[in-house]
Amino acid sequence: MSDPSYDGIGGEETRISCLGLQSEPIKEFVENCRQYAESKSQFYVIIYSRDRYGLSWKPKYRKPLRQLETVHFDDEVKTNLIADIKNYLDLRTKKLYQSRSMPYRRGYLFYGPPGTGKSSLSTAIAGEFGLDLYEVKVPSIKDDGELEQMFQEIPPRCIVLLEDIDAVWSTREQRNDSENTSAVTLSGLLNVLDGVGSQEGRVVILTTNKPERLDSALVRPGRIDFKVYLGNISRASAAQMFMRMFAPDLLGKNMMREHRRTRSSAKSLESGDALNDFVTLEQLKMLAKRFSEQIPENVFTPSQLQGFFQLHLNSAVRAAESIGAWVQKEMNMKEEGEFDMLSNST
Repeated sequence: MSDPSYDGIGGEETRISCLGLQSEPIKEFVENCRQYAESKSQFYVIIYSRDRYGLSWKPKYRKPLRQLETVHFDDEVKTNLIADIKNYLDLRTKKLYQSRSMPYRRGYLFYGPPGTGKSSLSTAIAGEFGLDLYEVKVPSIKDDGELEQMFQEIPPRCIVLLEDIDAVWSTREQRNDSENTSAVTLSGLLNVLDGVGSQEGRVVILTTNKPERLDSALVRPGRIDFKVYLGNISRASAAQMFMRMFAPDLLGKNMMREHRRTRSSAKSLESGDALNDFVTLEQLKMLAKRFSEQIPENVFTPSQLQGFFQLHLNSAVRAAESIGAWVQKEMNMKEEGEFDMLSNST
């Protein structure tokens, strides 16, 4: 702890020894530790970032695996995206690229308004394919040299997430006109992506809220091979989100009650009682439909809707009953351009 470079993650030393001349007990112990760590890592995505001094990559945190179903956007685009990444990571694809002297690289651009799930989708993809995720926050990088050093230390088979890529500028005029810029230049970025010293075999994901600011040289085929628009939530996705929020409790606690459906279903829907008490799977589907019909098409972000659900996690019925008032309030605030000010007692 006295080491000034220690950032609280890793760095501890443990010395193991045993009596006698046999090393097998130590080897067995280390192997057991490795197997245990691997079994635990199956449930998490390890996200790496630069340490506070910008000197080396450190595991920043472990995130529980996130299912792709929890990121809401066009289902067909999602299916095509996962199929594309799966094909790219296939060892046969690597051999095909190499046999034809093609650089084995694949780039993806996730773009859309803030709060639509660009970073969440990247994490979900990492979990889907069992890859570590290296997080590169472009606006915080000092210069091209630091960016190059960072990329040289990233392993070949992983996901590299470059966030807020629109902060990169190519001319001083662009930099002066932009509020959120980085000292990294366009040429420096292109060099680490597909220059002479660039590594192959990575999944590189770029995210931006402002795709119109991106230079055409950055998004041309060969650098960006697949573009995904993550927009505001549709009614169909809102219904899926509703089911995802409440179905786990239903399946875990109420499935045994499925055969007990009675003629009082309609009355149960109007009772406002908690999900655990009354709601069946069919009722939940009805509530999801009622809920989604009150959501305007492509107006709210998934994160906004998630914020609403956080207030109603105990009752699917109350969530369906309350959404109309919440929508109206949010629409009024959007028109007036105001924040929702809360008092300490709220």
